[in-house]
Amino acid sequence: MIVEDNPLNMKLAADLLELHGFTVLKAYEGETALRLLETAQPDLILLDLHLPGMDGLEVFKKIRANAGLQRVRVVALTASVMREEEQRIRACGFTDYITKPFDTKAFVKKIQELLACAAP
Repeated sequence: MIVEDNPLNMKLAADLLELHGFTVLKAYEGETALRLLETAQPDLILLDLHLPGMDGLEVFKKIRANAGLQRVRVVALTASVMREEEQRIRACGFTDYITKPFDTKAFVKKIQELLACAAP
């Protein structure tokens, strides 16, 4: 699942993942993502931190509060590469983070690695 409010970032990420055989659920805001998660359990969630309305950190807290979603890997998408932001992301409990704009090859490789780690 990708939760990203920027249509260009969403298209790039979704197209790259779909090109590599992944099925992608898309949400452009946190509330929509949470509604989708009521019926879907993705293997991985890419979550933009700066969303309209409910921000990514609040969405993350709600995901983690759901017992059925606690094992789902959640990766923060952020334009910030400041050390404080990285520390905050890690302290919140995100699986990892990806900075935007992202290198397309490195992006796909990181997603593949994260999902390989999640495989039983």
